[in-house]
Amino acid sequence: MKILYVLLEIGFAVAVWRLGDRARKQQLTARSAALLAGVCAALLMFLIATDWPLTDWAPAVNRFWDEHGIVGGTIQSVLLLGVGLLSYEAGQLRAQERLDESVTAAGLGGIVDHVVDAEVGLAFLSSPEPPDAHGWDWAPGRPLQWLRHGRARLHRTASDRSGDPRTWPATLPPTADSEWRVELVDQCIRRLLVALRDWTPLIASSRNGTRVLVAMAELRKDLVELESRLGDDRAVVEGLLLSLRGRARLLAYFLELKSGADPLRPEVLESFEPLPVTPASLEWAADPSGRDLFGAEWTRDLESATQALTRGS
Repeated sequence: MKILYVLLEIGFAVAVWRLGDRARKQQLTARSAALLAGVCAALLMFLIATDWPLTDWAPAVNRFWDEHGIVGGTIQSVLLLGVGLLSYEAGQLRAQERLDESVTAAGLGGIVDHVVDAEVGLAFLSSPEPPDAHGWDWAPGRPLQWLRHGRARLHRTASDRSGDPRTWPATLPPTADSEWRVELVDQCIRRLLVALRDWTPLIASSRNGTRVLVAMAELRKDLVELESRLGDDRAVVEGLLLSLRGRARLLAYFLELKSGADPLRPEVLESFEPLPVTPASLEWAADPSGRDLFGAEWTRDLESATQALTRGS
């Protein structure tokens, strides 16, 4: 029996040490570390209360601690260590999480431009003519770099918004030459890849930042599907185009809010108009494994952003 108690003490000490080590390596959240510290504190208080000589416990309890004073002392020491260690690490994790959130917010603000450009590029598909027919300096090369010129035409408060293709319905009218559409979708894909390349080191340090990268990857994957289907049945392609435009607009608005920008930059739209979006068209992926990208808190914020854009339409 004594060997069993010794093994129990060793196992208990190793468990507390492992928890502290996981917290130190940031494998626990600040909330989890604080909760575990509270559990250790509660167990410590319970142990002290049952071992206190002046309390009126059952004789068997008092007799147990009288016979196993070393066990009680060791467990109390381990629990006290757990309270101190986990409380300290919870504070450190909380500070790190605040830092990660600040850095992630800065990265999200940088991604917004890429998502806005991708939606503008997709919206140009709803014209029978390439972008240069609408006054834009359409050119191959660096993805959507030509959208840098005449940026004021994309402002939501512009007096004349006829040059903003996002005001056009998500249709796919016939065109004399479909090659420009393939090139345009390719530029949208590469624009998102640039965002993933440039901003991953900054926002991947947080869980929510990683989820944003997953959402971007889902958009890219569906853009590749759109590119391969441009010659297919128009009804199918238009449904995918509507979904991609709605998701890109929602993601740009959502990330702008999460970046803490106030007011929103002028090229970020505040409504879904003229897109007839539905919950199905805003699904992040046809594959169920790609859904539920965000955690509970961000999912609620995403739903609030969706409702805000819907009300603005």
